[in-house]
Amino acid sequence: MTESLKEPGASNGQPEMDEAGRFHSLLVPVDLTAIADRVLGRVALLSLADGARVTLLHVVPGNLPARAQERAEQDARRSLVNEARHLAKALPEGVDVEPVVKVGTPAAEIAGCATSTGAELIVMGRGGSRALRDTFLGSTAERVIRRGQLPVLAVRLAPRAAYSRPAVALDLEQGSTEVLELMLRLIPPPRPRVTVIHAFDTPYRGAIYRSLSEEDAEAWSSELERAATQQLVELLAASLAQPKVRPAEAPPWKMHVRCGSARRVIEKAVKKADSDLLVLGTHGYSGVAHAFLGTVAGDVLRQVASDVLIVPARPRAD
Repeated sequence: MTESLKEPGASNGQPEMDEAGRFHSLLVPVDLTAIADRVLGRVALLSLADGARVTLLHVVPGNLPARAQERAEQDARRSLVNEARHLAKALPEGVDVEPVVKVGTPAAEIAGCATSTGAELIVMGRGGSRALRDTFLGSTAERVIRRGQLPVLAVRLAPRAAYSRPAVALDLEQGSTEVLELMLRLIPPPRPRVTVIHAFDTPYRGAIYRSLSEEDAEAWSSELERAATQQLVELLAASLAQPKVRPAEAPPWKMHVRCGSARRVIEKAVKKADSDLLVLGTHGYSGVAHAFLGTVAGDVLRQVASDVLIVPARPRAD
């Protein structure tokens, strides 16, 4: 089922998405390994505002011996300046690329630099062909996500063009609007079709009641699917109205609403659509610091082959 939802014509004075949606400040942690080329290649394809700042950050471990640390800093500065020079050539004129070398604990330094630069998005590597359990869990990327105050684009694929097969997982709870808003910023017009993934559960699933027939269960599941799809249509329409997306710039949606666990539904949908980007949010009003591992976001990151944009839940006002 594909729905094309468009924005209402009334204006509320907010800037249009083609201007407001561009990023003004990115933080790009660079580990100076081969994965950095993929990260920088993806940065070059993002939509940046005039005068935007891209901060390339490398963190030298703070536990190195003093003499080794000094040499490592020198090597890192030379390499980072070179990377910044090459990246600047691929970006629009007027975008400032600043190389920064810090010494300390990577996750802490990344968080501090994100605050000091006013970063709107962190773009970093997500591991290669090894099992994600070895390359992501417990890694710098995972620790940054666990801090949960900024969205993180975890890059895994070699970038060849702007994202063309995006998918977004929504759960109809608080934070879905923020997830959609950031996804639209990451994918500028003309926007491709977006697969909208939603998993729902039914009280019949996994239970055996003598008085309830299989036909009853199927009918109830169909009704839940219909209701969830309608809620998604309404959510998408409301979300498009928030950032003032022009009607011609709204993406078409392909609904993928299934009964089952969120992890399995998301993984199957991403694989079936051959998605190059998965966007999903996390729960927790203090970000994801307390609940990342073992959550749907953590489980999915272990499995999907696409790039993943993690959008933390915004703190709730008291």
